[in-house]
Parts: sequence; C-alpha cells; structure tokens
Amino acid sequence: MNSAKHISNQTINNDSRKKSGAPVQNQKKIFVISGIVAVIVLFLVIMVCWENLHPRLIFKINDKKVYLSDMMVDIYMNESTGEYMNSLYKQNYGSDYWSLENDDGMTNAEILKDNTIESVMQKYMMYYEAEANGYTLTDEENTNIEQEASEAYEQMTAAVRNKSGITKDDVVEYYKMQTLADNYKNAWIDSFDIDDAAITAGVNPADYRQYDIQYYYIPYTTTDEAGTSVPMSDEQKSAALAELQASYGDIAGLEDFTTYIDNTSSQTAAEGAETTPTPAPGPKAPEGTNIKYTTKSFIETDTADTIGLDDTLVAEIKAMDNESITDKVVEDSNGCYIIKMVNNNSTERYESECESLITEEENRVFDEEIDKLEVEKYYIELNDSEWDKVEFGKTTIN
Repeated sequence: MNSAKHISNQTINNDSRKKSGAPVQNQKKIFVISGIVAVIVLFLVIMVCWENLHPRLIFKINDKKVYLSDMMVDIYMNESTGEYMNSLYKQNYGSDYWSLENDDGMTNAEILKDNTIESVMQKYMMYYEAEANGYTLTDEENTNIEQEASEAYEQMTAAVRNKSGITKDDVVEYYKMQTLADNYKNAWIDSFDIDDAAITAGVNPADYRQYDIQYYYIPYTTTDEAGTSVPMSDEQKSAALAELQASYGDIAGLEDFTTYIDNTSSQTAAEGAETTPTPAPGPKAPEGTNIKYTTKSFIETDTADTIGLDDTLVAEIKAMDNESITDKVVEDSNGCYIIKMVNNNSTERYESECESLITEEENRVFDEEIDKLEVEKYYIELNDSEWDKVEFGKTTIN
C-alpha cells in the first residue's frame, strides 16, 4: 500500500515538473526568435540608413570622384525645366510630361537624365581644360555669379532644399564651375576651322524676308456655354465689323499704336502693396469692347495656314509701307482688322536661320573634338549601379 502511494506520488511529481517546464522552454524560444527578429530589423535599419546617407559615387573622371551631392544643382536645374514642361502638358493636354515616351521608346525623364550626365561630364572636362590653360573668373563675373546664385537659391522652395540638401554655397560653386567651363568651351569652339559663309550660302535672304505687324481685331468666332469656340453668324460678323469700324478713327490716329486697349503696370515693393495704374496717352477702347490687340511676324515663304490669315489679306499686308496703317477696316474669313506695318523687310529670321545652322555645325564639331579629348586625356567611369537609382522628376523636386 505504501509502495503504491510512493509510485503514485512520484508519477504526480514527474507530471508536475513536465507541466511547469513547458512555459520556460516556450519563453526561451520566444526570446531567441525575438532576438533574431531584432537583429534582422537592426540590419534592415542600418541598410536603409546606409542607402540613404552614404556618399553615392556617380562617376570618376581621372582621379576625381564625383558624388550625387556634387551633381544636385545640375539635376535641380534640369528637373526644374522638366517640371515646367510637365505643368504645361498637364494644363494643355492633361498628361504627364515625365512619363511621355518618344519615338525611340525613351521617356522624357530618361532623356533628360541621359542629357544631364553627359553635360556634367563635359562640364568637368571643360573646367579642367580651363584651369590647365590658365582661365580665371573676373571680378565682374564673380560679382554676377554671387547675385545670380542668391536669386536662384531664393527661388528654391524649402521642400527642394530639404529634399536635395542644396545650400547657397553649392549654387555659387555650380555657377563658378559652369561659367569657367563655358568660357573655355566658347573659346575652344571659336578656334575650330568652321567656314560660316559656306554653311549659310544656301540660305536665301529673300525666302526669309520678315514682315512685322501690329493690329487690332475682332475674331469671327464666339464661345458657347460649354466654352467651345464656334463661328459667328453673319449677323454677329456684321456687328463685329461695325464695332471695329467705329473705332477706326481713334486707332488710326494713335501716337503709340499699342495703347488703345488699356494696359496697367505696377511696382510692388512688398507683398500686398497697392498697384499703381500707369495710364497710356491717347483715346481708349470703349468699356466692354470686343476689340483685341496683338502682333505677328511672318516670312515670305510662310503659308497662309502658318500665318493664320487668308492669302488675299497676306498679299495686301506685304504691299504695305513701313509705318503705314490700313486705310480702312480689312477682313478675311477669320476676322476683321486694323493693321499697322512695323517693318516689311526685317532680317531677324534670316539671321536666326544662319545662326542656327552655324551653331548646329559648331556643336557637331565640338562633339567630335571632345570625344577625341576624352580618349586622349580623360578616363571617365560611370557607376551604373548608383546612377540607375536616380529617378528624374523625383530627385530634387516632389
């Protein structure tokens, strides 16, 4: 009997020890798992911090290492241009400029990114060449740089500064380096053996004869309730023509042809300051008038569709003398007009076309020469693993 009790008690004691030991073992497992999780989390935190905070080497040029922080102002300048285009695209087309694909399948963001790294590499080569050839900035250039850099930095939002880490000193250094590099680049291009006359020989001045006009007009269109432009009825056209004819005497007699439609200018000393109207001399258009004012320039070879006026009216305009005004209100299918000829033989477009062709040839030769220079003098190595992480449209701007 006692023996049976002893065995029973022993069994009970063993069972109790097993039950009491289970929570201890479970706690040990929990501690081990928690420790492993903590180590993993710590490792991930360290990796994230390293990824975000370590200097990101973008490329090497000879012995010089260029980090992402060294390129932030360059990126900001290019992203600002891209963002301006983005706002225009959204306003006019409702689409995103950055993600828009070109014919080659690349997005605008990718193209701007490629152009940026290329231009920065070229800038460094031109800067080093400038230093090697004794180029320095003048006192006037340094003064202008300080002013330009201050203005550029002030225009940056707090969000841009925080996101990019750009300081005013960074902007100053950017302008200094860019100015010195550009000075050498321009001098280098001037040294190229380029025959400007031969390049522009095929540009006919007569084809690029430019006509500059000013005019008051009422378009033969109106806007419906949905905001859509619709053609005027014959009755509405007659009313528009009569309205402009009633103002012909005032407009034709203007000392300054631009002043019939009221314009105001203001000088704002501080935010919230009152604007001061500057009245223009001479008669003014009636209140609520439909008359509009604009200017236009076109060349001899432009078509009527390009100019936005009918052929017959274009021919009449081309026959006008400088400073002359149409002797009556003229009209075409698009509207009615009072036109002044400012210059019937401007060379602006001809000169612009010649300059464009010369610049195109200069850039072609420059690309060839800088490629030779890189092979002969510079070793550039792009760190693709870091540059691939840079996403244009999101690096310095939100």
